[in-house]
Amino acid sequence: MISGLWIALGAAVMAILALMLSACIKSTSAMGGNARKDAGGRVTLLDTPQMRADAADSYDRTIEMEKRGHVLSDGMTWNDRWINTIRAIRGNTENPEWYVQYIIRKRREAGLPELTGLDDPEP
Repeated sequence: MISGLWIALGAAVMAILALMLSACIKSTSAMGGNARKDAGGRVTLLDTPQMRADAADSYDRTIEMEKRGHVLSDGMTWNDRWINTIRAIRGNTENPEWYVQYIIRKRREAGLPELTGLDDPEP
C-alpha cells in the first residue's frame, strides 16, 4: 500500500513536469512564450520570470520528496535523478546555470548530500 503511494507521488511529479514542458512547447508561437523552436525543430526553454517560478516550484516539491525519504520507483538514486535533470537543463534551457544553482542551493538548505558526478562527461 505504501509503495503504491510512493509510485503515485512519483508519477504525479513526472506528470507535472510533462505538463510544464507541454505548456512551454505550446506557447512557442505565442508572444512572450516560455520556449522557442529553432529552424531544426529544437525547443529551447526561455529564461523568463514565469519559467523560473514554475521550475522553482517543481524543484522545491521534488526536493521535499527526497528529504522525506521517497524511494524512486524506477530504481534510480536521487543523485542520478538530479544529474539527469541538470544535464537536461543544460541541454535545452536558456541561462541554465540559474536553474542548476537553484537546485544545488535548495538541496543544501534542505540538508541533502552534495551531488556527485555533476560535471562528469555523459556516459
